[in-house]
Amino acid sequence: MKFGKVEQPELIDFSIPKDHPDTEVILSKHSGDQIFKVHVGCAKWNRQDLKNFYPRGTKNELEYYSSQFNSVELNATFYRMFSL
Repeated sequence: MKFGKVEQPELIDFSIPKDHPDTEVILSKHSGDQIFKVHVGCAKWNRQDLKNFYPRGTKNELEYYSSQFNSVELNATFYRMFSL
C-alpha cells in the first residue's frame, strides 16, 4: 500500500456534511439589505507552509499574500494574552 493511495476511490463519500446548528443562527442575524462580507485567509502565510503559492522571486510574502486574501491569522494569543 502506498501512503495516500486509495484502492477503491469509487467508495469514498464526498458528500458535504450538514452545517453546524450555529451556522443558521449566525446567518439569520444578517439583514438582507446589507452586503454579506466573508473574510478568507490561511492559517499561515510564510513560504514553507504555502509551498508553490508565491511566484518565484517574491521578496515580500506578506505583501503578495495580502493581495490574494483579505484576512491573515496572526495567532498572537498562542504566546500570551495582550496586556494594556
